[in-house]
Amino acid sequence: MSREAYLFEVAPHHDTRMPAAPHGIGRRRAAGYLLLAVLLAVGVLLAPLAATVLISLSDGFGHYRVLGDGEVLQALGNSLVWLGLAVLVCATGFGLAWLARDVGPAFGGVLRVILVLPAVVSPLTTGAIFRVLFDTNPQRGAVNAVLGAFDAGVAFLGPGWIWLVLGLAFVWQWSGVAFLVFHEALARPPAGLRRMARAFSVERRRQIWSIVLPALAGAAALAYLLALVAAARVFDLVLMGAPGSMQAEVESGGLFWWRHNSDLGPGPAAALAVALSVLVGLLALPALAGLRGQVVWPEQPAARPERPARRRLLMAPVAVVWLLPFAVLVLTSLRAPEAAAVSGWWHLEGDLRSYGDALGDSGFTGALLTTLVRTVVVVALVLLAAVPAAYVLAQGHLMPRRAWRPVLLVAVALAALPPQAFAVPLQESVSPVAGSALALIIVHAALVIPLAVLVLHRGFARVRAPVVARHRWALVHVVREGSPSVVLAAVLAFVLVWNDTVVGLLLNWPAGDHLPLILLEQHRHFMSAIGTLSAQAVIATAVPVALVIVTGRRLYRGLTGGVRG
Repeated sequence: MSREAYLFEVAPHHDTRMPAAPHGIGRRRAAGYLLLAVLLAVGVLLAPLAATVLISLSDGFGHYRVLGDGEVLQALGNSLVWLGLAVLVCATGFGLAWLARDVGPAFGGVLRVILVLPAVVSPLTTGAIFRVLFDTNPQRGAVNAVLGAFDAGVAFLGPGWIWLVLGLAFVWQWSGVAFLVFHEALARPPAGLRRMARAFSVERRRQIWSIVLPALAGAAALAYLLALVAAARVFDLVLMGAPGSMQAEVESGGLFWWRHNSDLGPGPAAALAVALSVLVGLLALPALAGLRGQVVWPEQPAARPERPARRRLLMAPVAVVWLLPFAVLVLTSLRAPEAAAVSGWWHLEGDLRSYGDALGDSGFTGALLTTLVRTVVVVALVLLAAVPAAYVLAQGHLMPRRAWRPVLLVAVALAALPPQAFAVPLQESVSPVAGSALALIIVHAALVIPLAVLVLHRGFARVRAPVVARHRWALVHVVREGSPSVVLAAVLAFVLVWNDTVVGLLLNWPAGDHLPLILLEQHRHFMSAIGTLSAQAVIATAVPVALVIVTGRRLYRGLTGGVRG
């Protein structure tokens, strides 16, 4: 047998055919399982999106002339840069996973926790941390304090350099998720096929192209989609991390839209929102290809570590660097408010007055409780809609052959959809209940459900066929076997809603009872309030961090395999 024939026979090929139909629920019940997710997607996302498209075309393509405006072009170019950072996040995560593939189980577990924690931090908090780290004043900014010792101070929060600061902040926040996904994929490679390939004298480059890369397709698609969703909704990171005079240089098209949609007028603003959606949708297509055709390998034993001491020595500085922003936040919060405003975080004090100011603010403590209750309700609604919908999608025989791929395409597109694409029609439709908790709960749930469906579908599709065939309670069994995916979907929903600023701002939500908006108001007098802001951010961050610690093992399994081990 030739090398090419061998590789064609044994290399993983994406089987995009519909699965063989086991005995289970009928299509009528399947439609019922899909009903809630479809109603929320159509009512909150698709119908307002269609209205936005119609508004943009109310003058033919005349409104699209706004895309030729210099400021609009700069904002769209900035959006492209932010979306490109999603690729850098995946590359960084893969590089870290490659370096850490042999560190051993104990150190690897600690490293996973350290690298993933930034993902649960609010972008507002991330922006504040990096703004403090790179403050132009060497009395406050650690980086400039170090450079100033060599007479090389840099205006990091000024033109040009601000991209470096916010780009580092974005990569720090999201690379850990990509690391987790890739780390597991690299730890359990298709070793049998590679041994067979070597026996047939297949060259190394061919092995990587035909065996290793297809095995990583699903992991890469999930990591890329999560990073793309974050990049498409970059908003609060810029608002908090960049000084007001510099925000126009780095603001994405979505942030520009929020600032100027009234000035642009309904038609041009709708055209800009559609252009943003098309840009994000096109860049989301690679995620669709990977999620649709991901390869599921039999469970492989973890690779035996080789030279773990050397790997640990290499990764220890990475862990320290990843923990540094957390240290900056905590140490700043442990300083007196007046001292934190004028001097750097490295001047240790152990003063709790900033926490006293934070907890003494009834608006902050009230918003903390209100946001917690609202977030828990949103998570429950997301799971109620997404779990049965993902189950139906995983059982492909329950849907017409021609409908399966378009449904997956729509789910990917909606998962990455910028909220600006439907904000104005949605504002008008919810105006009778504006200011009610119900409105914000429904909008938040509808935004998270497509991503939750994709995550759950990835896990449910891996549940072994005998578990679901000929069983009256098939859905219960699938949920039990795919419980890590359910945990992942719940944690993702919690973190996204808990940290969300965009939806509240776009719906003109009252700032008084939504925690991220309370934090956002501090950016108006950033340095004078940095002590209290840091204390509030520590308290707000503690909630999702505790959630990640409690669910750690299942959360990791959900990111990497999706089913119980």
